[in-house]
Amino acid sequence: AEINTEMAATGEAIYNSNCTACHKLDKRFIGPSPRGIMKRRSPELIMNMILDPKLMTEQDRCAKDLLVEFNGAAMANQNLTVEETRAILEYFRTL
Repeated sequence: AEINTEMAATGEAIYNSNCTACHKLDKRFIGPSPRGIMKRRSPELIMNMILDPKLMTEQDRCAKDLLVEFNGAAMANQNLTVEETRAILEYFRTL
């Protein structure tokens, strides 16, 4: 599907203000790089991980594995809305 550039720009702004303390575009940091994430993970997993990381690390095998891989650094819940999270996902499609 065609990328919604307005939504992606909104998502980029949200990502830059809420996520860059732990996620860097071009390298592993406290958390994984989002570059290429759309090839590694399903949109549903990405959305759920952003919306409720605690629940995901309790119930999802992939999220549990990521927690171990990144030395127990749990993703912080940024309390984003579904719309904000969807905008971040659209931004990730541009990476």
